[in-house]
Amino acid sequence: MLPIVQQPFQHDLMPIPDHDEHAREDFTVSLKLFMSEHIYPYDETIYEKRAKKKFVKQHSREPKNCTEIHRLMMQDPYTKFWSSIARNLQETLWDTQGRIVERQLNRITEVMTSKTTNPIGTLTIDPDFQMPRYIDAIDIHAMPGGYQTSLSETDVFAGAVFDRGAYYYTKGMVGPMGEGGGDALIMAVKKYFPNLKPRRVLDLGCAIGWTTTPLVDAFPDAEIYGIDVGAAILRYGHGRAEALGKKIHFRQENGENTSFPSEYFDLVLSGGVFHETSKKASEAIITEMHRVLKPDGVCMNYDIPYGGDYNLHSQFMLNWDSYYNAEPFWKNWTAIDRTQFMSSGGFKESRVIESWADRDLEGNFTFFADAFDKLHPSARGGIGRVHFFGAHK
Repeated sequence: MLPIVQQPFQHDLMPIPDHDEHAREDFTVSLKLFMSEHIYPYDETIYEKRAKKKFVKQHSREPKNCTEIHRLMMQDPYTKFWSSIARNLQETLWDTQGRIVERQLNRITEVMTSKTTNPIGTLTIDPDFQMPRYIDAIDIHAMPGGYQTSLSETDVFAGAVFDRGAYYYTKGMVGPMGEGGGDALIMAVKKYFPNLKPRRVLDLGCAIGWTTTPLVDAFPDAEIYGIDVGAAILRYGHGRAEALGKKIHFRQENGENTSFPSEYFDLVLSGGVFHETSKKASEAIITEMHRVLKPDGVCMNYDIPYGGDYNLHSQFMLNWDSYYNAEPFWKNWTAIDRTQFMSSGGFKESRVIESWADRDLEGNFTFFADAFDKLHPSARGGIGRVHFFGAHK
């Protein structure tokens, strides 16, 4: 039988599973896909035909917000059933990846060292870096150790786990290189700002460089920078970029207050950063993106969908991760209007653009709207649909 999704691209640092480990990966992603198609969509039927009637009988009215629906549905055996499976799938995914990486961590570290001995790019780790509390207080995505954990000056464990684990978390929908999001950001920039010829580009919240490495080929005359808070993911990202022959400058920086001069970059990007960031920090980050951007420079971002125009049950489904998948800021982010958010950072509302794209199982993005489309699917998590928002300064 063919695998449910192709394995990710086997670059030199990529952890490689044995037969049984890959079988667990395949089982996990196949069950995730089955639930997306056959389980999650029917929760709304349960709500309409059973749970809402129960609520109306008790309160003589319908639920008035998604919080009430959350409390109602989490009492229903159907919702509790799939919630339990979804959480266990997440833990199984990370447990599998941890085992794969632990078994070959020495090899990965040795390869990273060899690839970075004479690098074409750079890596700057701040020995005095203060990890933001909103990052350090929880393991985002329920990934053990989160993005932030680094146990030694050569530790790459978090990066190696992320590289393979996040690929299967997204059911392969980031493409075999994990670069689908970066490719889509480039598509958005070239679609809306076709005349932009950046000389310096910043990927804020770059993790291991999934969104960063495609920038090298898209903008061959530009200096490419990637910043994040986790030392281990940056080390791995640096090694990965060197293995792929991509010249990138990785730096450990807090996106709320970077060390870059004002008006330094022509293009500033982020992919999936804000839903993993506190409201206060998000506001500081978008302000910082505006500060480091040159006049007429471009800021472009993608993240999980804005849920303000979803029906209430769809909002409940979208925000499930905030309660049960170690995503404490997810719910607040889905309620934030993106144009107003950009404006709060200093961008003029008249210069803000919003767009939507769907991504398929191969990681390809198709842009389908230049404004908010109210016809949203109710599939939990919004993995297939992505919200782009940006502006020129």
